[in-house]
Amino acid sequence: MKPQRQGRPLRFRLFLLAASGLLPLAIVAGVVLAYLAGERERDAQDTALAISRAMGAAVDAELRSTIGVLQSIALFDELDPERHRDFHALARRIAVHQGWRAVVLADPAGKVVLSTAASFGNVPASPVEQESMQLVVARMEPVVGTVAEGPHRLGPAFAVRVPVLRGDKLAAVLTAVVPVERIATVLQSQQLPATSVVAVFDQNHNRVSRSREHASARPSPSLQALLNQGRSEGAGHTVTLEGARSQTGYVRLPRSHWVVATGIAQAGSERGLYGVLGAVGGGLLASLALAAFAAWYFARDVFDPIDQLKGAAGALGRGEPVRLEPLGIAELQDVGAALQDASAERDRSAAERESLLARVTEALRRAEDAGRSKDEFLAMLGHELRNPLAPMATALHLMARKGDPGSKTEREVMERQVAHMKRLVDDLLDVSRITGKRLEMRMQPVRAAELVRQAGQSVQSVLGLRRFAVDIAPDAENLWVSGDEVRLSQCLNNLLGNAVKFTGPEGRIALALRLQDAQAGITVSDDGIGMPPEVLEHVFELFYQAPQDADRARGGLGLGLPIVRSLVEMHGGSVQAHSEGEGRGSALTLRLPVIQPPAQAAAAPHAPASDGAQARVLLVDDNQDAADTAGTLLALSGYEVKVAYDPGVALALLDAFEPQVAVLDIGLPGMSGYELAARMQSHRNGRNCYLVALTGYGTAADAVKAYEAGFRRHLVKPAQPEALIEAIEQGLQG
Repeated sequence: MKPQRQGRPLRFRLFLLAASGLLPLAIVAGVVLAYLAGERERDAQDTALAISRAMGAAVDAELRSTIGVLQSIALFDELDPERHRDFHALARRIAVHQGWRAVVLADPAGKVVLSTAASFGNVPASPVEQESMQLVVARMEPVVGTVAEGPHRLGPAFAVRVPVLRGDKLAAVLTAVVPVERIATVLQSQQLPATSVVAVFDQNHNRVSRSREHASARPSPSLQALLNQGRSEGAGHTVTLEGARSQTGYVRLPRSHWVVATGIAQAGSERGLYGVLGAVGGGLLASLALAAFAAWYFARDVFDPIDQLKGAAGALGRGEPVRLEPLGIAELQDVGAALQDASAERDRSAAERESLLARVTEALRRAEDAGRSKDEFLAMLGHELRNPLAPMATALHLMARKGDPGSKTEREVMERQVAHMKRLVDDLLDVSRITGKRLEMRMQPVRAAELVRQAGQSVQSVLGLRRFAVDIAPDAENLWVSGDEVRLSQCLNNLLGNAVKFTGPEGRIALALRLQDAQAGITVSDDGIGMPPEVLEHVFELFYQAPQDADRARGGLGLGLPIVRSLVEMHGGSVQAHSEGEGRGSALTLRLPVIQPPAQAAAAPHAPASDGAQARVLLVDDNQDAADTAGTLLALSGYEVKVAYDPGVALALLDAFEPQVAVLDIGLPGMSGYELAARMQSHRNGRNCYLVALTGYGTAADAVKAYEAGFRRHLVKPAQPEALIEAIEQGLQG
């Protein structure tokens, strides 16, 4: 009998079973490791690109801030050729304040006129970096130049150039020479990962700044190849100038075409990955050696760890924390460690994204701060412009009262120019308030016919020989609208002022009121120069002006009609312009919704004016010209006037003088008008005094602050003499 061949031992079969079971586990581990490696690489590239975007936003904000300052300087009157010496001194102070190397002014051909780096009149004829100068002359828009070394060898710098436009023509080119240290400061202010390198390059890929110093001023060859792809942003593998392999992301800034690149070293992440891979491989080999014993002894304990790994993988996919108990099997323990490492890496990536979001938020906050700085600058500019206008307007009024016929013509010229300057300042500040959505409206029922008649009366003094007619339809006599009467009058005055400006000395102007589709339609028409279609299309755009001759005889800033449109739209209305063409006149119509007439529309009785006999007035203003002219005006009007140029002197006067009305400036030296008002109200001779603020600060917030300080009236310089006297009379009657 042939003996039966012995079967294979059970342990051997269990070993084979265990060994065959290890193959899928090894495959799964390899797939997981490959996935983790790919995810790490992609996460590193995404992180590098996100950092580059955030740093690019910070660099772009710095460049836009420089451009914004230059555009504000471009509005200065000191840019006129006869005032270049004043502009040189002013620009030198601005350059020191901003941390610039110099401010350079060039003519429309690109020839340097002055530079704050040199004394006045001693400048080179051509700029250091020609290409950006040629671009700003050709495009008439701001340009950021490349990095260059100046003649004084103070270190590399770059030029930010802004065109100075007068109308639609290039009058000059204004340049800020900015040292590259400004960009380095932006990089240093950001919290960068320790393993990253950030660099900023100009349009020619010359280095502007780098978070780690290096002798080379060019990108590494691998980064250069990545940049040569020409895309607006991208990511890839590079080797830094120090020889470190990195995952790099870059962005190109749209305005300046500079490049911001961020490289994150991958050595650390690779070491961790190799460690995991070695642990998995070693565990698999050890498992093969112990397969028989493990298959026989630990078969029951295999399923629980596998279930834990499944749960951990599911938690990783759902973004939940990965928690694993000790598995007891080395191979499965290594896989669990890899899953936990992946979870930790995911959490670190989320933290980095939160950090980047915080940086972007900070960049937006800085941009908002820059906008607030612009508004504060415009408010201060309005105050400084109004201060000299006040004594000029009062002095002209005094000349008119003295009735000197020999200076009548010159006085009328000056009155027109002072009024024109005041309108320009008011328009500039109105545009700032409208665009910033800070313009306050005092809505009330307004009778449209009265509004039209008052506008017709206000324009009479500037008509000259022009024929003017006011036409109110019978069915429009009792039309009422809801609006701010001051702002609506401003709209009509702007339209009538434009009609006078663009109509010949013997032309015809008409102001009409009609009921049109349940709206009050007010039309200002003339037979003046008219508008061609290309002008009509842009006539309501901010700062737009029709082409003019070189003498700019009609002047203006291009603000009147845009302000009219904004104010009318804030009233729920609309405005339209119509012209048959050049030389055929124009018609501008604004329409406002009609409301029901108020229950009682009778006018309030007008209080009789005081005769002003021996009424006591205290006038305080540190501008001596403004104080003296206003004091002379009030003295001629019959008041007993005391004038003080200093708040301390004003308080000293109270010891022997009890004023009935006090007219105070707000911007006083050593003590503000608000503090002076409080000190006066606590004095025995000032507690019953009627306070009037006369100041160059003219925003609604300034008026509220004055009323809160105890002032009863708030007048903006230059105030009309009639308005000043009316405020004093109101105080005497109150």
